[in-house]
Parts: sequence; structure tokens; C-alpha cells
Amino acid sequence: MLEGVFNIPPRTATDAYLARMGGRRRLDIVFDIDLGELVEGHHVVARGLELADAAAALHYEFVPGIRQHEEDTKGRFFWFWMMFAEDDLGTSYDDYNTGAFDPDGKAATHGTRNLGGPVPRSARRLRLSFTPPEMWTPLGPWCRELDIALPGGQVTESWTGPRQDAG
Repeated sequence: MLEGVFNIPPRTATDAYLARMGGRRRLDIVFDIDLGELVEGHHVVARGLELADAAAALHYEFVPGIRQHEEDTKGRFFWFWMMFAEDDLGTSYDDYNTGAFDPDGKAATHGTRNLGGPVPRSARRLRLSFTPPEMWTPLGPWCRELDIALPGGQVTESWTGPRQDAG
């Protein structure tokens, strides 16, 4: 169990994905932050950043995992939460919100969300902003922003609604 969050599994789905990649991909900055129920029936848990030279990505998990049959009952793209990146240098990151996730997870489903370009090595702060899908309003508090100090990775969270950590 991760400190400060309720019923969030360990990083098993992300670790399994990275193992399947055989070392070609890795988390350069690791954190485990429950962003709240950004998607109906699923928390989004930010697991860390991959800061590849070609393009950076946020690794995350849906908890519980997304099931293929959910699109039939909740609608197409019910899972499509949005993320926007900015840094202290004013780097232009595209906002296409591309990425991928395992379409049939169990306790958790691993996914990646591209930041929209590489993060310059000289950047000292990276801010990731989140919004839920258009047709969903979270019933409880959710994280609207992560402010990440670079290169160390210390993270500051900004929430919408009062955060109620399990203790």
C-alpha cells in the first residue's frame, strides 16, 4: 500500500510493461501519485516520467484496470482524460494527448501519455496539468496539477476539492 492513498496497488503493471521492453524504456523520475478518479470508476495513478531524448512520457495506471466491455456501456473514449505540459523555459509541447494503454487490465492497467516533445535538460521545473474526460465530473477530489522539480523529481501536487488521504 502506498502512503497517503487508499487501495492503490504497487507499481506491478508498470514494472511488468518496462520488463517487457527489455530495458529500452525506463522511468527516469519515479513517483506514485493517485490523481483521483479522473475517469468514471477508475483512479489514474501517476507512476513516473520517462525523459527520452526524442519524446518524454508520463507512465500511469488505471486502477482498477480498464475492461474492454466498458466502452460498450460507458461510451467511446470515456477514458480519455487530458494532460498538458509546460516548463520554466517556455518550451512548446504539443497538446495532442497521444499515448496508449492496455485495453484489458485487471487490478491495474499500465498506460503512457506523451508530453508532446522532449523536456530540455536545462529545464528546472515541469508542470503537468490534468482534466477529466468531457462527459465526466469526478465525484471526489482530484489532482489538477503536478509541479515536478528537475532533475531531482520532487513533486508538489495541486488538488481540486479537499484531498482526503487514507491514514
